[in-house]
Amino acid sequence: MAAGILGIGVTGLNAAQAGIRTTEHNISNVNTAGFRRQEVDFSALRPSYAGNAGWIGNGVTMDSVRQQYSQFLDNEVLLDQTRLSSYEAYSGYASQVDGLLGKSDSSLMGPLNAFFDAANEVANDPSSGSARQVLLSAGNSLAGRINLQEQSLRQLREESNLAVTNLATRINSFAGKIATANDSITRIESGSGQPANDLRDQRDQLVSELNKLVNTTTIRDSNGGYNVFIGGGQALVLGNRAYSLTAITDPNNSDLKIPALDFGGSTQALDTSLITGGELGGVLAQRAEVLTPAMDGLNRIAVAIGAEVNRVNRGGLQLDALTAGGDFFSGVVDQTGTAITNNTWINVGFTGNSLANENYSVVYNAGTPDYTVTRLSDGASGNFAANAEVTLGGVAQGFKIDATVAPTNADSWQLNFKNYARGMSMQLTNGDQIAAASSTA
Repeated sequence: MAAGILGIGVTGLNAAQAGIRTTEHNISNVNTAGFRRQEVDFSALRPSYAGNAGWIGNGVTMDSVRQQYSQFLDNEVLLDQTRLSSYEAYSGYASQVDGLLGKSDSSLMGPLNAFFDAANEVANDPSSGSARQVLLSAGNSLAGRINLQEQSLRQLREESNLAVTNLATRINSFAGKIATANDSITRIESGSGQPANDLRDQRDQLVSELNKLVNTTTIRDSNGGYNVFIGGGQALVLGNRAYSLTAITDPNNSDLKIPALDFGGSTQALDTSLITGGELGGVLAQRAEVLTPAMDGLNRIAVAIGAEVNRVNRGGLQLDALTAGGDFFSGVVDQTGTAITNNTWINVGFTGNSLANENYSVVYNAGTPDYTVTRLSDGASGNFAANAEVTLGGVAQGFKIDATVAPTNADSWQLNFKNYARGMSMQLTNGDQIAAASSTA
């Protein structure tokens, strides 16, 4: 009887000790990142049958140590974290673009107004040498400001490319640690039959940190391991195996770096539109929505100004009233398209209509009309003869095309209006070359 009493008492002491140790563990780790409060689950030992007296208890036993948390709330926190990181990265780059294009000391508005004011002065007094010199100076300042903006935007693009590369390295580090944690947890839990709570906390903290870099989907497998997916379902971690994320050159735009997964020698580019969260998602989103459109818009501004001013200056006479005017600006004349399936080139001339903020593919047809032009943003297409203005959906796109040498059937080109802002400069060197006089009698 005494042994039974002592035995039951010991079970109670052991249970109390387990509870105290768990509480001490909770208190000690109150500042540990990712730690979840733990609680001991107890149950009564199987009672002994005492005949007519019924069942007599034999004490208490500890079943397990259980984590206290809400999976729903954890998921919401992860979602908020990945959104916050994305917004911060997006805002950081977007604010730099806004500062560059919007501030008075770096925007185009001042030089542009000064240029057209100077042009009006020449129009009002074509014989004025000083007015002509002011216009040359204003043109040089305008081209210089466009060059400077392009250089600054290009630097931001390089920074975003570097960010993609660095983020891939950081993501790989967390992916490898999660795979290692999966292996440890699976081995420990399969041997003990009990959850490895502290290791699970550490793994969940790794997932939390990973979500700050890229939005993930995590699925627990039957062995207790985590399978982690990114970019619309591409596996980053499967059990104890982590795949490597790398940065490759975008096959559709050689100026950009995009993330890709390396599956042991086979590299698969990720659809950047599906990477919607984390710092990586923010970098990619701002590049697609802010930085690239800003660069495209700047190039089109350079084309619109340069091509139209050149057209007007070519249509007049220089100060001597005998010599026809030439190009005012250089670097914004007919552009050469990028060949895709051939070694030929395609010339692009500007018509004076508003140049659309779009990119295009061009395919040569052996029959008539000569070219099929497709707008990449929406797939709108049409067939056009050489040197005919391209019009899609009833809207003039602002350019015409022709090949430099005779193409063959199905030759194709990619057409985008880039590098104009970088190359724009003054063609005229003397104010007398400004064609302010009419070429008609």
